[in-house]
Amino acid sequence: MRLRAVVASLVVFGTLATPVPALAGERAAPLDRGTARLLLIQAARHHGLRPGFVLAVAYWESGWNQQAVSRTGAIGLMQVEPSTAAWAGPALLHRRVNLYNPRDNAEVGAALLRYYLDRLHSPALALAAYYQGLRATIRHGIYRSSRSYVRGILRLAKQF
Repeated sequence: MRLRAVVASLVVFGTLATPVPALAGERAAPLDRGTARLLLIQAARHHGLRPGFVLAVAYWESGWNQQAVSRTGAIGLMQVEPSTAAWAGPALLHRRVNLYNPRDNAEVGAALLRYYLDRLHSPALALAAYYQGLRATIRHGIYRSSRSYVRGILRLAKQF
């Protein structure tokens, strides 16, 4: 499946979200797998997570491809939605993030996983929240449609 960049502006509470290279017609330079892996490991350690856990999420989500943009608009290594980054950057990292910046992408993705782990006390539930949303996970547990996602990443994490 070929992914294409989505060019849009995001307005959150009346302010323009952090400018990103794609908005100026530029594409971020490709990130080699070794550098992507290093950034993901650093983000995992910074947020007190097992590196294999973050590496597995990013591999499942994007294949460690910072240029990946999903059909729903999720961006980069950790496939974070812009609306999620708009609250998670300030709330969890105390700053706005640029999802097209691979370091920011890895950091906000790892921060989200830490946030979900701290609230749900289970790697499986944290993954479900990352995939289907925190409210849905609290109310309904792991959706049937999320089970292969959760199981697959937990298996993959053991390999990393």
